[in-house]
This record gives sequence, C-alpha cells and structure tokens, in this order.
Amino acid sequence: MSVLERTPDERVTCPNDGWSFAPRYTDGRCPLCGWRSRVDASPPRFAQIDWFWPTMIALGVVSIVMGVLVVLAYIHA
Repeated sequence: MSVLERTPDERVTCPNDGWSFAPRYTDGRCPLCGWRSRVDASPPRFAQIDWFWPTMIALGVVSIVMGVLVVLAYIHA
C-alpha cells in the first residue's frame, strides 16, 4: 500500500438497531440512536489542521520572491 492510498473504512454494527456504519464519519456514534462505538474515530493529524493561513502565507512569500526575481531580471537585461 502506498503512502497516499486510503485505508478501507472500518465498519461497525449498532447492537440496538442493527445499522452498519463507518464511525469515522459520525464521530464514533450511531447516526440513528447515538450508540457510541469503541472504535477510535479521530481523524489523522494532518486532517485536523486548518490549512488556509499556512497556504496564504506560502502564497504571499512565493509572490514576493517572484516579484523580486522579475525586477532583478528586468534590471540585468
């Protein structure tokens, strides 16, 4: 299995209503009755990070670097 490949979803069956569900998408609770499964339903570490601000900072840094490179190329040409 490669690094980027997803693992198959673990499924559990609620003993109260017989509903089979993936606890990963319901915070470990049955969507019908609220029964709590014992499966660890926490998302991976990188899925918990809000990537908006780090991406905006990286975009700003790259834009500044590209602007400096364009000015330097214009001056030396």
